[in-house]
Amino acid sequence: MGRLVLTGIGPLTPIGMGKKQFWDAILNGFSGIRKITKLPAFSECYGGEIGDINFDEYIPDKRFRRTADISRYTMLAVKLAIDDANPDSSSLENLGIIVSLTHGALNYTQSYHRLLITEGVESVSPIFFCDSILNASAGNTSICFGVHGPVHTLIGGKTIATKAILRAAQMIRAGAIDKSIIVSADELNELSFSCYSRLGLSPLSEGAGALFLENEHTMKGVFPYCYLSGIASRSNPSDLSLAFHTTMEKSLEMANLKTSDIDLVMAEPSLSDMIGRCLNTGNIPVGSIASLTGSAFSVTTMWDIIVSALIIKYGIAPSSIISKREKLPDEIRNIMICVTEREGVASTVILSKYP
Repeated sequence: MGRLVLTGIGPLTPIGMGKKQFWDAILNGFSGIRKITKLPAFSECYGGEIGDINFDEYIPDKRFRRTADISRYTMLAVKLAIDDANPDSSSLENLGIIVSLTHGALNYTQSYHRLLITEGVESVSPIFFCDSILNASAGNTSICFGVHGPVHTLIGGKTIATKAILRAAQMIRAGAIDKSIIVSADELNELSFSCYSRLGLSPLSEGAGALFLENEHTMKGVFPYCYLSGIASRSNPSDLSLAFHTTMEKSLEMANLKTSDIDLVMAEPSLSDMIGRCLNTGNIPVGSIASLTGSAFSVTTMWDIIVSALIIKYGIAPSSIISKREKLPDEIRNIMICVTEREGVASTVILSKYP
């Protein structure tokens, strides 16, 4: 079994759409955090929004013109990843899609519920119902791109993006599929914005991120960004630190790496001390894209993975995303992406330079 390589990326973020805009914004330290315009009740609050996009320009299929924002974001990110990987049409026959979400189409769900309660069943638009289902984004995307392979939706917090990658890797290694697109998406919503703001989780944001993952033996005419060398996820509600330490050990073992081989860790700044304890060193630089984009839950995890792939490809770790400024090596070969949830869930992904 060959390496699992990352051949396409699809970032749709508050700082840019597509890898060029996204990377240029990071290099220039451009922040996507500004006053919210989509949520009238929070017009004085700050967050990361996706700007006006001519959806029809990228997805001309009329069937999707009235879909929820989260479905649109999902389809756009997937299109970007497919265009980037540039597979021939025949190679998409054995393709799977795994969508990881934290909330789903909250705006359509609220509209559906409000009309159902206030106006009755006959007044509710079926469009609201269809897109309020949590796997609507995955279904719409598979129809849009004619995917006939397995299509899955995983629901969870920030770690669910890594679990989606883990699931895709398992399916490819088992021979169920040759390739997989893994995508996370989220949309801003007034109710959730209010709830999370009260919990102190801000600034919030929206968008999507997609990866094109395949066996190195199936890629044609492209050189991968990197390869997936290690991945692990554990849950220990009574001891998050132990779960975190276990995922690091397992992912390093899978990658056949030592802690000293890790050149950069992508994680929330609040995890720096735990990372230092688990890796037995305080000298590894730590970075995160959230300082520029805001937090979009599982999507932010996907953005950290995408920017890690770009760092490995271009050999540059932009200072705008580095929170713990330790000395970086001349060549960045291995990046560890770490994410936790306060319920005791921890996940780790290691991306490595393709030989």
